[in-house]
Amino acid sequence: MSSIERCVPTSMPEVSCYLSVDPQTFGQLRILIIGDVELQFDSHRLIVRGTPVHLPHKEFVILQQLMDNAGRVVRRRDLLNNAWGRSDIRNLLEVHISRLRAKIESNMGGPTYYIRTVRGVGYIFDLPQND
Repeated sequence: MSSIERCVPTSMPEVSCYLSVDPQTFGQLRILIIGDVELQFDSHRLIVRGTPVHLPHKEFVILQQLMDNAGRVVRRRDLLNNAWGRSDIRNLLEVHISRLRAKIESNMGGPTYYIRTVRGVGYIFDLPQND
């Protein structure tokens, strides 16, 4: 899995740089794999530990943004703007994050936290720890 530095123009004049995990390309199908979570961009599929998982469009958009920025905090406002086009929607993001966690966590009683809340900032898709 390779990562490259990307610079993305923001609404402000400056440019935001971050490390991004590139999707692997198998033929023409773009696939992003982090740990045992696989997101297939072109077929709009989520595979968790080898099992296909149904993912509504908004959850797919949120998960794609989190996984594309794995290891980096994504601001709540940026997730809202990307999924809904505005950031004034209350509690809707939290509902979708909760649903995503339920779909990808192996043990909700003691989760391995793929999606972690960073209070007052946003969310982060944690990269797997090499033991």
